[in-house]
Parts: sequence; structure tokens; C-alpha cells
Amino acid sequence: MTKPPRMILAVCAEGDDALIWDRVQTCQAELFEMGPLQIKLAYFGAELTPPCRPFIATRWCSDADDMADLMDRARAGCVCGCFVAISDILEHALRETRAAPVQAVVIIGDGFHGELDDAIATAMALRSAGTKLFMFEQGRSPGSDAFRTLAEATAGAYVPFNPHIELVAERLPGLFEAVTDYAIGGIAALEARDDEPAALLLDQMTTKPLTGG
Repeated sequence: MTKPPRMILAVCAEGDDALIWDRVQTCQAELFEMGPLQIKLAYFGAELTPPCRPFIATRWCSDADDMADLMDRARAGCVCGCFVAISDILEHALRETRAAPVQAVVIIGDGFHGELDDAIATAMALRSAGTKLFMFEQGRSPGSDAFRTLAEATAGAYVPFNPHIELVAERLPGLFEAVTDYAIGGIAALEARDDEPAALLLDQMTTKPLTGG
């Protein structure tokens, strides 16, 4: 029996992430209605040993009620200004996709810490395994291209957004749905959407060779 497509949804904002959590919780049920799908939630718990917060990944979920229960118990905000390590998400995603295909990894964050070269190498390994990164960056830091670089390394997509000036309530759910369509039906499903979120992703999801970054 063919396993349903799998997608990892990672929330890793260091600052005020209430809006992101609210949007994900509001729209997650609609993602499961789009077709057979398994979603794993990834996030960062309260700090144990500063300055880095612990990475947490849930079990795979196949229905909205299970995901809602996990999300209700998941959120743990930072109180001392610690940072989160995007590489933890990438390495976990690589382990998962080597066990069984993971079509998409969505990372919503507001900063990158760690060794970018190592993260790019992991992203390239994800691409070799057929996994694309969709990097949504909140409040993009001037001069920081790490999120974009990691998305490009997998031929995925990068979307910066500012929750204080954009209609995020409308934009993020549409982007989540477009990524879900891709996870379920590939590029053809994105093309069939014929809307702004799909066009934004398709414009970046090129077929560059692996050595091209």
C-alpha cells in the first residue's frame, strides 16, 4: 500500500511568534482536507541550557484533530533571548526522508544561527532525496540571505513577510495550502491552482542541477 505524502511543518521564530502559531492552528485542518497527507510538527521548546533552545518533533499526524491536540500542547516561548538552530530541523528532515520520502519541509522563522555551509550541505542532501524546502522568513534581517540560500539549494521557494504590514491572515494560509498541494500532487498540482501563492512558489522552483546550489 502506498504511503500518503509527508510534510514537515516547523515553527522556529525567536521573537513574538503568537501570530504564526495562531495562523498555523487556524488553517491546519484545511490542509488535511486537501488529500491524503501526513504532517509532522517541529518546534523549539523552552530553553534548558542557554543560549540554544531544544528541538522537538512530534509524531506523524494524519488528521486535524490529532494535530490540533499536539499544537495545543506544543508551544513553549523563550524567556531569555535564546536562539534556535535551523540545522536541527534540516538534519531531522534528512533522517526522516531517508526512512521514507518527505516531499516538503516548511520552515517559518526569523533568523539563522550556526554554520551555513553545513546547513547547505544538508539541504543538498535533502534535494538529492527529493525533498524541497519552503522557507518563510518573518521580518527579514538586512543582509541575511541564509533562508533564501537554503531554499534555492533544494529548488524550493523562499518567501519573506512582515506580519506588521501584510495581510498575513490571508497570505500564510494560501501559501501553506500551495505547499500542501505540491506535496500531494507535485508541480502539476501547483500549476493547476492558478493563483498568486502557487505562482510565487512556481517562479522559484527551478530545475537547476544539484551542483548549482
